[in-house]
Formats: sequence, C-alpha cells, structure tokens
Amino acid sequence: MDIFFLGGIFTERERDRIIQKSKGGMQYAADTLQKNYIDGFCQSEMVQTVSVINLPFIGAYPKRYGSVFFHPLERTESLGRATVSNVGFLNLTVVKNIHKVVLAVKQILSGMKQYNEKECVLVCYSMHLPFLIACYLVKRIKKDVHLCVIVPDLPEYMSVRAGFMKLAFDTLSKVSYFIVNRSDSIVAITAEMLNKFQGDVRKVVIEGIADEKYISADDSDGRKNYFLYSGTLDRRYGIRNLLDSFVSAGIDGYELLICGDGDDRRYVEAIAAEYPHVKFLGQLDRSAVLSFQRNAKLLINPRSNESAFTKYSFPSKVIEYMSSGTPVLMYKLDGIPDEYYEFCFVVPPVDDGLKAKLLDVSRFSDDELLAKGQSAKKFIIENKMPGVQVRKLLDAIKGESYV
Repeated sequence: MDIFFLGGIFTERERDRIIQKSKGGMQYAADTLQKNYIDGFCQSEMVQTVSVINLPFIGAYPKRYGSVFFHPLERTESLGRATVSNVGFLNLTVVKNIHKVVLAVKQILSGMKQYNEKECVLVCYSMHLPFLIACYLVKRIKKDVHLCVIVPDLPEYMSVRAGFMKLAFDTLSKVSYFIVNRSDSIVAITAEMLNKFQGDVRKVVIEGIADEKYISADDSDGRKNYFLYSGTLDRRYGIRNLLDSFVSAGIDGYELLICGDGDDRRYVEAIAAEYPHVKFLGQLDRSAVLSFQRNAKLLINPRSNESAFTKYSFPSKVIEYMSSGTPVLMYKLDGIPDEYYEFCFVVPPVDDGLKAKLLDVSRFSDDELLAKGQSAKKFIIENKMPGVQVRKLLDAIKGESYV
C-alpha cells in the first residue's frame, strides 16, 4: 500500500526558524507523535511509499507567529524513506484554515495521480478541521482511497471556552465528528474515545508510540537531585497540585524543576520566586527537555483522575518519561492501560496523596529509583516502538481488529 500522511510537523530544515517566529507554546508532543507514526509506516514491509503533505502546526499571525506567510525553505525533504512535501500558506486567523483546505486537497490529488487509488491510504492526523475537510473532499473525489483518521484528542476537551466561542466551537466539533464517522478507519488513544464515534468504521487503539531516537540516546552518567515536570502548565493537568504538594512536603535534598508553558505560567513563576528549591525553566527545546529528563531522579505527571476527559486522554509524556530510564510518578488514570502501572510509582487516591508519595519516593535509594526507571524503559522498548504500534493500524486497515 501507499501512504499519504496529511499532518503538520517541524522538519529539521524548518524547525529553528519556526521556533524563533513562534510566540507562546509549541506543539512538540504532536510533532513527535506524527514523526513516530511516519517512522512506523516507513518500517513496514506492507508499505511501498510514504508521502507526507506537511502544513506545520504553527500559531496564527500576528499574535502567535511572526510572519503573515509561511514560506518553506525547502519544498521537498526526506524523513527516513518518507518524502515530505512542505506547503506554504497564508497564516492569518480563520483565513489560514480555508487556505489549508484548498492547498491540502490540491497537493494530495496531485500526489496520488501516479498511484492506484485502491492501494492508497490517506492518513489524517488529528481532528484538525481543515485537514478533515480536505480529506473528506479527496475521499468524495477518489472513493476507493482508504481514509484513516488518527485522533489524539477530542475537540471538546482541547480547551475551555465559554459564551459565543463555545457555541461556535461546538458547531465546528459536530462537523469534525460528521467527517470522522464517514472515514474507513479510526485510531484513538483510549478505548473510551472510540465509543464517541459511530458508523461502519474499523477501529484500533494506539495509546502512544515511543521515540526511537530518544530510546537510543545514551543513559545519563549521573543523575542529579531534582524532580522534573515538563509539559503544559495548566490547572487541569495538576500543575498547582504538584507545586503545592512539593512545597508543603518540605523535601530535603531535592529541587523541583518545571519546564513548559500554559495558562498557569504566572502561578509557577510566583511559586518559583518565593521558594528557592522550585526552579522554573520556561519552555525549552525538546532536546533540552529530554536531557533534563535523563538526568533527573524522578519524573512527575500530576494529572489526576478527577476530570471526565481523562477517559479520553493518554498523556503523551507517560511514554516519553518511561523511555528515559528515569522513574515516573503518576496517578492512575482511566485512559492509561493497567499494564503501565507495574513500571511506575502510583499516587494514592487520597487527600494529600501526591504530597505523601513525593516524600516517600524522596527517601528511596538511588538503586531503587534506577531499577524502577530501567524496568519501565525495557517495557517501552519491547511493546511501544513505532514498528510494533503502527503494525496494529496496518492490520486494522487490512481488516484485523484490536478492539
């Protein structure tokens, strides 16, 4: 089969320029997951060619990006054995989305001319509406093409909105569901998420994919005395709970390092200014974040199971954290399969549970911490690499079910 992957990645040629022009958070997790899917397709003997139609996920001009146009430095690049077609677009709010639809349809149809459409799989990354509309239009024109939608997030849980904006986004969300329900296959990150979709659609759960480049990186020569959280600074994800729990625990000999960006950034900055053993590093490049992860004594995911959206979410940082060889502390979440909990420290679901567990883990020996971290890394290597995970999707496309 031939794969056409519609997504938004940061290629090596474009990455630094995009970082320099971006204002606010970057979609590093989405970038990594897409590249891991592409890697998995490239590894498969079932796949003859992989073509990536790339319209990078960047913020709109002028508030979130420094240029009104995105002009790629290179129109064509390689990613493994995949060919990446970088597409330029007008980067104005609302207008950019319409422009993306037109450009994506044109690029996909042009690329498919040389292939037998019965053997083509069009993969749409995320419920990003411009991508969905583009794929839906292509599917209407080329009915034999297999449309697969990867759903890492449900639109209604991606951010908190109110008033008119909520009404508008709810309407757009219904359009997104309409299109996904008419695809040929769906990849979701939790089983509960698949229940949100109807129709005669092949379904598969792939909660996440490990990054082979990160796995192959050398282990740390010597871990330092700090705990680390890297990710979105959002109250829903437990950042305030983590800060308050660490400060009140009064842990000796350890610092808490925070890196990332989000709505609760000011709260993080205020705590860091008041307590010297809390350090806020801001949003760092992914390579710097991964280095901090490999050198930490403990990585923390403070997201609790209190919100309804946890059933529809698998935190991408769980696999990333476990890949580092550093032990992980997290809550039990509805969206995380039970097989993960053997390889991490679990926060008890009681009042001040995070505070108590942080204090408990701080008393473990270095050997105990290292053993837990290495067992998690081994679990990831054996079960969550690109070739293994993407094989589930390819088997589902062929008609085999993993649900």
